[in-house]
Amino acid sequence: MTSARAVAAFDLALALATAAVIAWGVLVLGWSPFVVMLLFWFENVVIGGFNVAKMLATGLRLGAAGLLGAVAVSAFFTVHYGLFTAVHGMFVVLLFGGAEVGRGAMDGGLAGPLAAMVDYLFAERDGWLAVAAIVLVHLSGFVQWLARTRESPPPLKDLMGAPYGRIMILHVTLIASGFLVQALQAPVAGALLLVGLKLAYDLVTLGRDRKKEQDREPGAQARPPVADRTEATR
Repeated sequence: MTSARAVAAFDLALALATAAVIAWGVLVLGWSPFVVMLLFWFENVVIGGFNVAKMLATGLRLGAAGLLGAVAVSAFFTVHYGLFTAVHGMFVVLLFGGAEVGRGAMDGGLAGPLAAMVDYLFAERDGWLAVAAIVLVHLSGFVQWLARTRESPPPLKDLMGAPYGRIMILHVTLIASGFLVQALQAPVAGALLLVGLKLAYDLVTLGRDRKKEQDREPGAQARPPVADRTEATR
């Protein structure tokens, strides 16, 4: 239990540190709401990359046939998820980033806005710092996942669809909030609002995942309900 609490505390610290790095960028470096949304878009890419790693790790655990299946599934996922993420990124640029990446980037089809967005994100050292914080958060989650699923790897089909729910819920909220930020014309407050929304989502997700892990712990189902334990002690 102590180890589980330590892991939960570490995950919480990583989430708070990432939010703090991005908030520092907003307050000190003048990052706009577009840069904040750019970082959250990049997080989708990181999640997709680690999801491919999970598929391949699962395949290795299942033997040669499992690895072959994992390679095929991960290849399909890379194309499908990659297109999904690319289109989402293009909409972020078109809706919020024209003034910052330049209108010329909009003339390059799908590749033009995405290339301009990536160049904009990695142009400065401080952008790299925020990117490193995001990668560290998900690297921690991946290492924990490897340990948690050592004995019972999840089905590949479950891994295939795992990231999509997160994108749909979180980024519809963020894009809707982006329009609100534009209407208010308060870039600093708006960027901090986006950071706060993302942090709240991460904290809720961490709590939900921790509860699932507690339910999976040996003996969790065997524990009597609180009411039964109370009567038993009378």
